[in-house]
Amino acid sequence: MVGMKRLIVYDLDGTLVDTLADIAAAANHMLHALGRPAVPSDSVRGYIGSGVRDLVGRCLQTSEPRRIDHGVAIYRAYYAEHFADHSRLYPGAAAMLEHFKARRQAVLTNKPNPFSTDLLKTLGVAGYFFAIVGGESDYPKKPDPTAIRALMAQADASAGDTVLIGDSLIDLHTGRNAGVLTVAMTHGFEEDDALRKDTSVPVVGNFAELLQLAQREAW
Repeated sequence: MVGMKRLIVYDLDGTLVDTLADIAAAANHMLHALGRPAVPSDSVRGYIGSGVRDLVGRCLQTSEPRRIDHGVAIYRAYYAEHFADHSRLYPGAAAMLEHFKARRQAVLTNKPNPFSTDLLKTLGVAGYFFAIVGGESDYPKKPDPTAIRALMAQADASAGDTVLIGDSLIDLHTGRNAGVLTVAMTHGFEEDDALRKDTSVPVVGNFAELLQLAQREAW
């Protein structure tokens, strides 16, 4: 799938923005409020990617809906006030967005709105995106391809015109399900070895390498 891309879709947590510290703080605030022991950031890292209910359930080690509902309410109330305390764009992210500002760019994340949009606004990059699709939208969450296909339709882009950039196996599965080129970034939350198992997926370590790949492949 070499050639110019009409649509560039980014994951958010662990791809565009390093959000681990703020997510871990919210998770541990929730655990403290419920009288549960804190979990280390490295454990929280492995819980990110499937949405807030999954994260809370894994932190609480429960699948009981009422307990998860209670935990989510505490988590969200705290996170709403602290979502950008420590979260920062990864180095080179802003330059990447600026480089492709003439293309259609979008964010597709399992992180719920309004947090996704508010975070990107706070970091000063929301204006680069024609769409920011969060995990509580009208579409099923990733890895279901419905949302990315909707973005493709909005951008008048085919599968061959589209690239998905993410840091997790969920992103790789989403791209495969949609039939689009997917690039894995290892600076995020997934283990490197897991991302490199699929040798058909280009893997880069940072946005400088991603931009080099884009230029080499003439996106």
